[in-house]
Amino acid sequence: LKADVESSSRCSQNGPISVLDPVVETATRNLPTELMGPIDVDRIVVFIDPLDGTNEYVAGELEAVTVLLGVSVDGRPVAGVIHQPFFGYSKDGQDSDDLGRTVWGGAGIGVHGNIQLREAPSSPPMLLCSQRNLRDERQQPCVKALGAEAVCRISASGYHWLRILQGDAHCTLMLRRASKKWDSCAGEALLLAAGGGLTDTVGRLYSYTADPAAVQNSGGMIGFRDFARGQRITCMVRDVVAALGEFPYDVRDPSVIPSSEI
Repeated sequence: LKADVESSSRCSQNGPISVLDPVVETATRNLPTELMGPIDVDRIVVFIDPLDGTNEYVAGELEAVTVLLGVSVDGRPVAGVIHQPFFGYSKDGQDSDDLGRTVWGGAGIGVHGNIQLREAPSSPPMLLCSQRNLRDERQQPCVKALGAEAVCRISASGYHWLRILQGDAHCTLMLRRASKKWDSCAGEALLLAAGGGLTDTVGRLYSYTADPAAVQNSGGMIGFRDFARGQRITCMVRDVVAALGEFPYDVRDPSVIPSSEI
C-alpha cells in the first residue's frame, strides 16, 4: 500500500501530485506494521456496493445515495472509500457547482477528502441515524434507554457513516438482520480511522472474509464516532435486549469474532 501510494505521487509529468504528499508522509510514519510490507492477495478482500441507498434513489432522496468500497486484510477493515455523487444536490435545481464528493481513509492514515470531521454535541440527547423502516421490537426500547433522538431516518448505510463522521449524529443503530458486509466495511474502516468503530448489536466485532456464508451482518449493526461512547452504547443495548429474547446470541453467524466484545 505504501509503495502504491508513493508511486502514484510520482506519476504526474509536472512533478509529484501535491494532494498526495501529506498522505504519503503520514502513511510512511503511521501505517500499522502488518500493512507496511507486501501483502499476499489471499489476505485481502474488497467489498463494493455500487449503489447504496437504492430505495432512496428511487424515491428521489439523491443526497443519501453513495458508492462504497471497503478493503479488509486478514478479516478486518483497513481502508474505505465513500463516494457521494449527489452531494450538493438540491431538489429545487440549485445544485452546488461542485456536485459530489469522495471521502476516504484507513488505518494509520486518518480520514481525508471533502469532509470536515467534527464531534457530535456532548450534551443530551444522543443523536442517531436509523433505518426508514425499523421493523424490530428491540429498536424503540434501546432508543428510549439511550435517551436518543433520530436525526436521520434513511435506509442508506453510507449516508449514515458520513453523517456520523461530520458530527451530525453520535451513532447508528440497526438492530435487525438487514445489512451486509459491503454496507459496513468501508464505513467501519473510516470510523476506526477517526477513533470510533462498528460492532454487532451486543458489541462484538465482525470479520470481513471471503466466506460467502459470512456476508450478512446477522447480529445487527451499531456504528459510532467515539470509541468510549460506543462501549457505553453497546453495553446499554446489551442490557435492554437481554430481556427481549435470545437475539443475537441465538444466531449462528460465522463472521462474528468470538470473545470480541468491546
